[in-house]
Amino acid sequence: MSKHNQETEADDVGSVPTFFREHLEFFEYLDRITGSARNRDTWTNGGEPPEEEVQLVRKASSILETYQEQPMCLDPHLERIVGQLMGVIQEYTHALYDNSTIASSGSAGINVSRMSNLFDLVYTLCKVRGYKLILRLFPHTVADVEPAFAMLWQHSSVDDVAPSWTTRYILLIWLSLLAMVPFDMDSIDSGLSSLPALDLSTGNGSGRINACADTLMTRWIELGKLHLNKSGCEMEGAAVMLARLLSRRDALEREQPEFISWVTQEISESTGSATGGSSSSKSLGISSVLRINGALRVLCHLFLVMDSPAALYEQLEPLLTIFQSDAFEQHSVTRKLISKASQRMALLFLPPISPKPAAACTSVSLRDNIESSTNASVAKDVSDQNHFGSVAEDVCVDQADDIELSAEVEAFDTIVRWSAAKGIARIAERLPLALAQEIVGAVASILHEETLEDEKGRVDVSMTSEYSWHGALMSIAELSRRGLLPPQMLRETIPWIVRGLTYEIQRGNYSVGSNVRDAACYVMWSFARINNPLSKAVFAELSTHMATALVSVATFDREPNVRRAASAAYQEHVGRHSLFPHGIAVLQLADFFSVGTMRNAFIVASQGIAE
Repeated sequence: MSKHNQETEADDVGSVPTFFREHLEFFEYLDRITGSARNRDTWTNGGEPPEEEVQLVRKASSILETYQEQPMCLDPHLERIVGQLMGVIQEYTHALYDNSTIASSGSAGINVSRMSNLFDLVYTLCKVRGYKLILRLFPHTVADVEPAFAMLWQHSSVDDVAPSWTTRYILLIWLSLLAMVPFDMDSIDSGLSSLPALDLSTGNGSGRINACADTLMTRWIELGKLHLNKSGCEMEGAAVMLARLLSRRDALEREQPEFISWVTQEISESTGSATGGSSSSKSLGISSVLRINGALRVLCHLFLVMDSPAALYEQLEPLLTIFQSDAFEQHSVTRKLISKASQRMALLFLPPISPKPAAACTSVSLRDNIESSTNASVAKDVSDQNHFGSVAEDVCVDQADDIELSAEVEAFDTIVRWSAAKGIARIAERLPLALAQEIVGAVASILHEETLEDEKGRVDVSMTSEYSWHGALMSIAELSRRGLLPPQMLRETIPWIVRGLTYEIQRGNYSVGSNVRDAACYVMWSFARINNPLSKAVFAELSTHMATALVSVATFDREPNVRRAASAAYQEHVGRHSLFPHGIAVLQLADFFSVGTMRNAFIVASQGIAE
């Protein structure tokens, strides 16, 4: 039997692909596509892509889209795929830039929309594998900066006939990579005098800007603002591009503070208030929401790459006012962006992550071996941590009441609660241990709200909110995963997590609580990743109680995702701690895949475990 037939039969065993099966067929299509696209006779105005090329792009895209669930199968071939596509696009972009008739839209110059098919195929790659990984394979020479900028400028004109949003998106993320070239922007700027004036009346700017009226940096920023109020991928691409552009060293003194000031003004104008606050009674239009979301996305990406909060001091109060505004209560995406921006702004004022005692317990033997030679270093580290702790208290504790993520943990929308949970854990990770434990206690106390306990010690959760429990459990899981849950609090928290595994409330003719049970399984999974010996002692005492609860959920919960989550948490504990009784035997009956089927979980797995 040939090797090809063996691979085909092995892959036919399951429905999930394990390698790029159609790579020969795909590369045949790709070679024909790039060969047709390199034909310069079709580049001139009036020339349309051949119908054969259009059909080949559709076939290649359909092949790539089948790998959305297993995109890593494409990894061995990505460099060749992206290299071929971007090589043609790079050649075409330079030819478009060098063409002498680029300024006259009706002349017999190069057609600016000729490569839309190739941009569509590159976008499909970004959709399947993620733009962050695909972007690493893009060309990034200094000579590409102005051609790519000129092409995006052409496609941003309102006079462009049938513009392709995929083309603009790929150009935006390509420029986000080119924005990090290690050369001063003034040394790259050649003037770009051949480009036409760009109308900003439909974007976030006003009036028209001339390509040669200002520096390349200014024109680049204005071009990014133009795409911030567009829905879809263009907003995300423009936000990434502007964040990386404004994080350059030659933009720190003037452009970065001015842009943050523009963001606060943009959000204030969109909400109809000069100070950034607004009344919840005023509803925001779609255009206002898009402008706000675009500005907030830039802040989220910019705060992630900023090295210093120096540019924020003048705009700190307006930003806090915006983050506390109640004008965005009905807009879940906006609230998620506010939660993400506020937590990342808080992280800018906090010191780097310092090792916690819980993490230090994971390498006892190594520490004993080198203890004699590291006493001076440890003393210095403790001094630095105390200094950083005082800085954190001086800078951030005063703003703790201003940047409130605890309210977002109980928000109505899941995306808001999930963002706030991660933000709380990241901020607690930067704080001194005493302050971090206060945050853990405050989050755990949410589980006690609106609960009633009878004389037999049973807790009634029928009056609680599933949103509060879900947010609190996700926050506890994130805190626990980062080693911030102290051992003394584990003993008090685990019984409440077990209650979360069976959380269900009847609301009229339906019930709620599946998301809470899923979050409780995530907490149990995160407990297994705690390496503190004191915490392991607590797990040893409560192992039977925890194992019984997880097995019950894994076999009898009616939601397949909850059963699988409970099985995964059980497997994590068995593999890392080996404290659960009959761990391997139970896993063989209730593994991740077998509990996915209700009949198998209810009848086969449960009976086998009971026997």
